[in-house]
Amino acid sequence: MISASLADELKKLESLRWNGTLTDAEFERAKAALFAQLPSTEQPTAEEVGKLESELAELRAEKELERIDREWEAEREQFMVSDKNGVKSVPTVGGGIFVAAFIGVFGIIWTVMAFSITSEAPDEGPFSVAKVVFPLFGIAFTAFGVISGVGAMKKAKEYEQALAAYQARRAAVKRGE
Repeated sequence: MISASLADELKKLESLRWNGTLTDAEFERAKAALFAQLPSTEQPTAEEVGKLESELAELRAEKELERIDREWEAEREQFMVSDKNGVKSVPTVGGGIFVAAFIGVFGIIWTVMAFSITSEAPDEGPFSVAKVVFPLFGIAFTAFGVISGVGAMKKAKEYEQALAAYQARRAAVKRGE
């Protein structure tokens, strides 16, 4: 029967292998050395060794899932967007559409109003500048809104792709691939 201390030692060795301190070959040599230190009456049976190998494989899978989760949290932060209060959230396609529509419509309304208000202004003096600047501001505002909305939609799509890749990596580890 495998003692608890032997199982603990093997789990420690597995942790060292997982974090890169031991190579696979070094792990196997250390494991063989542990078994060699046991008296012949305490040598594990093939069934016990198989059970221990299964536990070590589960430990490896848990460690791998933890690593994948940590990497995802760091990657997820790159996609987060902040509101005016600094609250972070995941970007959505709907949010991008809303930004493009809301700011774009406001810019169009501004432009139309600017053209209508300045159309009767004289072509000379300070009003001649206003005839150009006010409508151009509306056009620039509209362009900014559309570009911001499209950028937000693109970021949301990239987030969805990254999330799907993360979920696929987790699923592969759970399946034992």
